[in-house]
Amino acid sequence: MTAVSSGLLDALGLGADDLLRRDLAPVEVAVLDSGIDATHPDLAGRVAAAYRIELQDDSPRAVEAPVGENTDDFGHGTGVASIIARLAPNARLVDVRVLDASSLGRGIVLLEGLRQAIRRRSRVINMSLAASSEFRPQLLALCEEAYRANQIVVAARRNMPLSDNGFPAENSSCIGVDRENLPSPYRVLYRRDCPIEYVAHGDDVVVAEPGGGHAVQTGTSFATPAASALCAVVLGAFPDLVPFEVKTVLKAMADRDSAGTG
Repeated sequence: MTAVSSGLLDALGLGADDLLRRDLAPVEVAVLDSGIDATHPDLAGRVAAAYRIELQDDSPRAVEAPVGENTDDFGHGTGVASIIARLAPNARLVDVRVLDASSLGRGIVLLEGLRQAIRRRSRVINMSLAASSEFRPQLLALCEEAYRANQIVVAARRNMPLSDNGFPAENSSCIGVDRENLPSPYRVLYRRDCPIEYVAHGDDVVVAEPGGGHAVQTGTSFATPAASALCAVVLGAFPDLVPFEVKTVLKAMADRDSAGTG
């Protein structure tokens, strides 16, 4: 029996409370979003590195940004990051800014942000956003690259589904996340027959706002970091687990949704 399979067997049957009582190893979580206000009290000292993706002659590149400052002009990324920081005490955040001051972004910028997170070998990559199907092939290739590098991409279902649920959330190499109002931020549901397999708490979530305040937000954007945080806690307790094993642990921890029995 390998050390990895032994770790999986040890992890199965444990809940979030059990894991949080352990001495958790640090886990790097990249947040691809609108930036992070690292001066917020909820996030002070939690951001390990920061990048912004810039376009030069329509070519994207990652540029290092100052650590410990506010890189968020919109607030979305700060809120997302604050959920991860609150739920995963072992998470070391990496700020990868791919959205502008209106929380909009170009596909080529998002792709370069994902490449940067993969280059850093961040164990968990949080994407509380969804790209159009135009970028599906590139996102699929990058998510497969991350999977083979032992990195876990956690991505939000589109809040208003069109012809698809949003990418990369639909990719099987990702952990796709939908939202519900659940009694605990550490609780997840599993949907067996849905491309978006997991559901996390994403209703009326208290999040940090740039400048030091707080707000209450609802959406898949705020359920996704709860799932990312749970992945970080699992990996902190069992660092040798590989992505499919982390999915297996989440499934074991999950309550089965009525939409996916079995």
